[in-house]
Amino acid sequence: MRGLIVGALAATMLSGCASMPDQDRTILAGATVGAGVGALIGSASGGPPGGWAGAAIGAAAGGVVGSLIKDNACYIRNRRGEIWRVPCTDQRVRAKACFVGTAPSTLTEVPCPH
Repeated sequence: MRGLIVGALAATMLSGCASMPDQDRTILAGATVGAGVGALIGSASGGPPGGWAGAAIGAAAGGVVGSLIKDNACYIRNRRGEIWRVPCTDQRVRAKACFVGTAPSTLTEVPCPH
């Protein structure tokens, strides 16, 4: 019975993550992995108090690293020179220039899908 409850709770939590945006899911995964690794290292070196401290530090570090990981996105430059992030599959966009990159400072120009 206990295994059934744990399995149902795990399935509920994992299905809730399916609707999260990719960036939030990456941050959560980084924090989770960081907390696990930090707890293992902290408990091995400092006992139970070290495990809690290691989990907290690992979760913070993992969340920061997870927030820095970004997928490529598509950007366009409109007639006024503004740069806008758009869905990469949007064929309705009329732009003067199209770009792909992880941030506006790292853009590479690509042919526009007209």
